[in-house]
Amino acid sequence: MKKDINVKQIIINSVILFVVISVAVIFIYDDSNQNINKIMKKWQKINAKQVIAPSRLYINVWRTAKNEYADKTMNGQNWQRWHYRYIRHIKTFEDANVAIDTMLVSLNDKYTKFLPAFAYTKQKEILDSKITGTGIIFDKTGDKAVINHVLDNTSAQKNNIMPGDVIIGINGKEVSKLTEEEIAQPLESAQGQEVEITIQRDNKIITKKLEVTSLKIKTMEYEITKSNIGIITLANIMGESAINDFIKIINATNNTDLLIIDLRNNYGGILSNALEMANYMLDNEEIVSLNLKGKSNNIHIMAANENKFRKKPIIIIVNKNTASAAEILAGSLKDNIQAIIVGENTFGKNSLQQVIPLNNKSALIITSGKYILPSGQDINNVGITPDIYMETGSMDSEDKIMKKVIQLAQRIVKKNK
Repeated sequence: MKKDINVKQIIINSVILFVVISVAVIFIYDDSNQNINKIMKKWQKINAKQVIAPSRLYINVWRTAKNEYADKTMNGQNWQRWHYRYIRHIKTFEDANVAIDTMLVSLNDKYTKFLPAFAYTKQKEILDSKITGTGIIFDKTGDKAVINHVLDNTSAQKNNIMPGDVIIGINGKEVSKLTEEEIAQPLESAQGQEVEITIQRDNKIITKKLEVTSLKIKTMEYEITKSNIGIITLANIMGESAINDFIKIINATNNTDLLIIDLRNNYGGILSNALEMANYMLDNEEIVSLNLKGKSNNIHIMAANENKFRKKPIIIIVNKNTASAAEILAGSLKDNIQAIIVGENTFGKNSLQQVIPLNNKSALIITSGKYILPSGQDINNVGITPDIYMETGSMDSEDKIMKKVIQLAQRIVKKNK
């Protein structure tokens, strides 16, 4: 039986979150959500003793994963075998972290992660945009720390640090011998501090000195061209003010003849934000459907019949780094109001993650379901195929792709008049 849910209901009731590629930037939820707060209080009550033994923390993660992980087969393994596997060897919290990471790796799911207290705190700071740093987002796997993303207008970007670079040294210390926290700390230390970073790029070893600064995470901006074409650039779909900012921009561009939405390098953000954005532009259409653990039928998320968006042609620019919640927004507009997708195949992440607070101020990010676009397409590892393919290249000051898209937009507007 098909189950439909209005988007406002799902924003109130949902505890499902989208997670970007890097464990270093996993975005949390809106604390104003009443039902989420109730669930949070439930978890906090269960884990009322905030400081517990390292072995008990390991058992709690094991149990939580067993109860909440989307794949009932736990990646085709007997999950019980992990229950007491490391108990005798866990003496410190560092031991517990290693054991937990080893256990979770067996799920073969890069989006399911354990966040120690420092990492969980950093996620909440990122949500509030109250962070300092060099602009580097990395993921530590084994003895390697690989840079996944570099934020705009940061010291790292200005010093030509690039995604794919491997961090091999921090302030003269060998990264392979450091924990994730020990790597992150100097990169996110007090404003004005300087950190020396050594990276490996192909066969080159490069050393740079980066300044730690206050980071302003750019969410969105807009402009209206002389030919009355609105251009909205969405850098991410996160932050408590994102919905209000988006609505203001949509209203400001409402009288344009065509709208260009630039989602290049948008790694996503909060599910409820993506739903609310699509909701504001759609009219009683399906935004997305969710396939959740424990639910026999998909939950269909419908837009409310109350939007004030003036219908017009829409072009959406995407690339291989357009992911997660950004793919929901692009896919829902493509499937419902025939938005034209221009660029490259998107990243292809359709899994849903839940953030569960644990003892010792830590948390577990765990995959608890997946989403499917209105067309029925499952984009996992495939992405959204553009209607018009363009290699997007770099978004430099010239931005040749944007120029081409504006020319396309002008032709469409001229044809429609």
